[in-house]
Amino acid sequence: MEKKITPEEAKKFERYSLQNAMIVKGSLTCNCDSYIDIFTYNRWQAQGMQVQKGQHGIKLGVIQTIEEENENGEKITKTRPWHTTVFCRCQTKPKI
Repeated sequence: MEKKITPEEAKKFERYSLQNAMIVKGSLTCNCDSYIDIFTYNRWQAQGMQVQKGQHGIKLGVIQTIEEENENGEKITKTRPWHTTVFCRCQTKPKI
């Protein structure tokens, strides 16, 4: 289970590539900014926002980093290709 993030953590970007920012900007029909108004569902939830029912997000390819312990107890870092879906601020509303 993924740990809950705080509203402050939800607004920070890690590994958000220029390529993904361009994909997002090209997919938007509004004037939202790729680095300010676009987040995953869980990040919107952490900020007290709800993605509106029926909204479709933008799928992005990402590299997921996984930390594991090997048989000697040493931490190793692995990466794998993954995908995520992001939503624009225009697709959300405050949680009630």
